[in-house]
Amino acid sequence: MNTPTLLNPLNRPVRALRLVPMIAAALLVAACAHPMAIGPDIARVERDAALRPIDRHVGYYIAPHRLDEAVTTPGGGGDSVTYKPYRDIEAAFYKMLGNVFASVTKLKSPNDAEAIGRNSISYVITPEISTGSYSPSIFTWPPTQFTVHLTCNIADQNGTSVARTTVTGNGQAEFEEFKSDFSLSGKRAALDAVLKMQDVLLNHAEFQGR
Repeated sequence: MNTPTLLNPLNRPVRALRLVPMIAAALLVAACAHPMAIGPDIARVERDAALRPIDRHVGYYIAPHRLDEAVTTPGGGGDSVTYKPYRDIEAAFYKMLGNVFASVTKLKSPNDAEAIGRNSISYVITPEISTGSYSPSIFTWPPTQFTVHLTCNIADQNGTSVARTTVTGNGQAEFEEFKSDFSLSGKRAALDAVLKMQDVLLNHAEFQGR
């Protein structure tokens, strides 16, 4: 005759406790920060051929820690996205300044006297970038809405502030578009911001004497 197996009443809570790490691991996977690169296609950073560049030599400065700075903003499905906005956008920013001014020099510091003198730099431009993203989707993580706020702080060769301009770039992308490029909304927002800043600088009162 077989002896019946007695169930230990502690078995169930023990099994439940064993599930806790599994559930925690699943949540970590579900709510993670996905890497993106929001640098736009620089071939699309173009100037209207009817507009001539401003006859000024400018320098721009981005602090090294800014280039290495990673930003995390919301995506869809409870996830988030991470990227380096200054590093991603720098190439498009440089080309934009080249569209606007006669020449552009990257500076080692905002008061890089040697480079400022050697290149006859009239203005030093220091960008500031802030971003935001969002997606209503509960199934996909890439953001469908993205914003890039781009500010240019403009000083003369002596470091005196002469202007501060800010624009906001907006980018949208739906699933059918971003399924082959998860960074698409960010790239569109960055391109929009850079082109808007180009228009502002080309028409800024400070440079009207050209």
